[in-house]
Amino acid sequence: MGGIVDFINWLDGEVWGPPIIVLLIGTGLLLTIVLGGIQFRRLGWAIKFTLSEGRKKTGEGDITPFQALMATISGTVGIGNIAGVATAIHYGGPGALFWMWVTALVGMATRYSEGLLGVAFRGKLPDGTMIGGTFNFLEKGFAEVKGTGISRAIAAILMLLFAAFIARDGLGLAGGLKVLAFIIAILFAILGLALLQESKLPVIGKILAVLFALFAAIAAFGIGNMTQSNSVADAIETAFGIPAWVTGLALAILTFIVVIGGIKRIGEVAEALVPFMAIVYFLFAIGVWIKFAGQIPSAIAMIIKDAFTGRAVAGGAIGQVIIWGVKRGLFSNEAGLGTATLAHAAAKTDHPARQAHVAMLGPFIDTLIICSLTGISIVVTGAYTKYPDLNGAPLTQAAFAEAFGHLGEIMVAIGIILFAYSTILAWSFYGRQNIMYLAKWITRDPEKFARLYPKLHLVYNLLFVVFIYIGAVTKLETVWNFSDMMNGLMAIPNLVGLIVLYPIIKQYTKDFLAKNP
Repeated sequence: MGGIVDFINWLDGEVWGPPIIVLLIGTGLLLTIVLGGIQFRRLGWAIKFTLSEGRKKTGEGDITPFQALMATISGTVGIGNIAGVATAIHYGGPGALFWMWVTALVGMATRYSEGLLGVAFRGKLPDGTMIGGTFNFLEKGFAEVKGTGISRAIAAILMLLFAAFIARDGLGLAGGLKVLAFIIAILFAILGLALLQESKLPVIGKILAVLFALFAAIAAFGIGNMTQSNSVADAIETAFGIPAWVTGLALAILTFIVVIGGIKRIGEVAEALVPFMAIVYFLFAIGVWIKFAGQIPSAIAMIIKDAFTGRAVAGGAIGQVIIWGVKRGLFSNEAGLGTATLAHAAAKTDHPARQAHVAMLGPFIDTLIICSLTGISIVVTGAYTKYPDLNGAPLTQAAFAEAFGHLGEIMVAIGIILFAYSTILAWSFYGRQNIMYLAKWITRDPEKFARLYPKLHLVYNLLFVVFIYIGAVTKLETVWNFSDMMNGLMAIPNLVGLIVLYPIIKQYTKDFLAKNP
């Protein structure tokens, strides 16, 4: 067991090393350039459409564009916005918040592209509901796209970088871990070389699609399930003294009631829950800001200065500041992770680029607004220096307590409850869609899959709520690292797909903007 834990911890470090930073930020910058800075020049149009026409049901799909956005935000606005931001500041200093902002800004172009491809290559399940995700655009898109020499070369270079990075660090391992490291490095190298051959794209697309679905299905029980319920149970026990098993049971029941109704019911609940919880947390955090208004200018100056000096980290490790900012930025807004494609693919829309405009608002709301509420509260109160041993949600609670005493801890607990529950609901859908894709791929028989579908749906929902309870009553140190690792592994095939398919993204966008200036 110790060897498995060591391997998880090592691979987590590798997945979140310099190559993933280059891949995440690089993909976002590439898409920003290719799309002409669409997240800046079309932000106003996207907000206006989402709040007006986006609430209507037009085009083929299951839920409104606004409900799709609320579903994705319910999946991203979770403990990452409270515990994740605090962890980034604890390990990376105040400057980590700046790099979370950078990740979100370039991530808006990434999320735009994910939303577009999710709709462009969606299909239908046996019950008539939509299914579209990274696995769909990898399998179908790679089989259709032509003339991608430059985009394939970029993706290939990044995969070869991964291979070299893992092989180099593998030299420091011993025994079986070294062997596993070199096997992984060889697989990345093979992928990189295969991407250089256009004729190999259909096969590569299918392999990456299956790997993404597998990583995402597993991650649904980590990032989207056990870590969320565990944080809720801890927060409620700290604030109200309610035992973890009671919280776990209540969460499991409340989740089952909603998820059994599928994406339509999740969309309806998200449409009501997300705006409410965002407003509640906004009011709580603004209370902290008002109390420490005089320190806000110096706090923001500290965040920007520390982003480029790393002085708040031992030894001035600027690399740690960037890594923790990007790492927690992705954990929070999931831009580049590929999960958002699942919900946006279910939206009623007449054009992929229309829903893509709605999709890109996710990182803006999640990180630039909600994460900033948490991060600036921690910095402006000085909680990260007053309580150096605190990390995660307890650090955020300590910051709010500086303004409101024990009431501040209760405020954060309420935020965790609302955020985590909404994340659980969204990830139940994400995990289900990926498992259905895997089941469809394994059976390879549409009629057989159609017969199995209702049973698979029920079994998955039951299993998901059981793990909610397990997460609430179990210590999860290793699960956190495992969840981080799955995040990174999911991001790799998704980002490779976005890079290779950017000519399609560019063409759909050009067509849409010509008719909707």
